Amino acid sequence: MKIEQSCVAVITGAGGGLGSALARELAVKGCSLALVDISQENLEKTKASLSENAGQVTLHLTDVTDRSQMAALRDDVSSEHGHINLLINNAGITFQKNFSTHSLEDWDKIVGINLWGVIHGLHFFDEALHASPAAHVVNLSSMSAFIGLPAQSSYCATKAAVELLSTSLWAEWGAHGIGVTHVHPGAIRTDMILATLDDSDDIEAAKKNYDIAMKMGIDADKAAEKIIRAVERNKKKIRIGKESFIFDYVSRFTPGLEKLLIKKIAQKQYDEMKTS
Repeated sequence: MKIEQSCVAVITGAGGGLGSALARELAVKGCSLALVDISQENLEKTKASLSENAGQVTLHLTDVTDRSQMAALRDDVSSEHGHINLLINNAGITFQKNFSTHSLEDWDKIVGINLWGVIHGLHFFDEALHASPAAHVVNLSSMSAFIGLPAQSSYCATKAAVELLSTSLWAEWGAHGIGVTHVHPGAIRTDMILATLDDSDDIEAAKKNYDIAMKMGIDADKAAEKIIRAVERNKKKIRIGKESFIFDYVSRFTPGLEKLLIKKIAQKQYDEMKTS
């Protein structure tokens, strides 16, 4: 898909992190943007950071887990922009909790945002995407879709579901000329971990993971650049960061090493929890 000034993009989770970076990348190209988030303040911050090259920019205070709000979002975008070329299902959260300490309410929240949020975006913008002469969808998965990490069961489950959903749509919608890209980032320097930090089983361990991501992760603007380039090249799947490539290759080609790696991580976490 050629991204140009006539392009209209809808971005969920646009109030910060990767979503905000994607908005900036598209704004430089002159795209019009429908920015979606649950925080009006963060949406305003993202809008203020955009290039003057941006086309029409609209802000939409929307909970992606709520069907009525997502239906209203579709109607608002249609009314204000007239059409849509690019849908980026970016909104997501993570819990650093063991399965045994996950409440069903935790599962409702993470499945609601990470999976239903994607499904809602696809469902409510289905007709508009099919009506566009050039359309593309980006679904944010994760390197965690490749390997089931301990204390990340809900995150891994939802991101693996997003990967397979995207693969199915790549074939199904591709026949209608709609591109679908699923993205598997490793560590990105964003504040996603902080959003649910206080809900972690081991807050100190969660803080360490955040510090590692800040130190070793790829910059969000660089990740956004890679994602938009993948859209323009109509790529089915992209991995971002060395660890994403490693996780993918290990899971596919060295299953024995994968088992050893995951077992060591789980044992270390268990030992730390016993001594804390």
